[in-house]
Amino acid sequence: MTRTVGSTGVVRVGLATGLLVCLSACGRPATREDCELIIDRNVELQMKQMQITEQAAIDKRKAEIRASMSDQLKGCVGKRVTDKMISCVRTAASAEEIDQCLR
Repeated sequence: MTRTVGSTGVVRVGLATGLLVCLSACGRPATREDCELIIDRNVELQMKQMQITEQAAIDKRKAEIRASMSDQLKGCVGKRVTDKMISCVRTAASAEEIDQCLR
């Protein structure tokens, strides 16, 4: 049985929150890569939580979420982030940790 992360729900709420939090951060302007990292790490960690580890399925879901959140992704680019925030996102062990990284 294949389980997927829905395009609504926790992934979108977490990502939207994270992307909005970037508005108030000091630091440097976020790049497209920074914003994609936030999305990708959320997808990876939430799929891992659902015990989905097949890389092809994870990559497909990342692409789907990026496409469905293209407006939010564009709005994220240029927002303020710090290197500490991005480093924290890279090493986070859960979507909740990512949310904390971006506060």
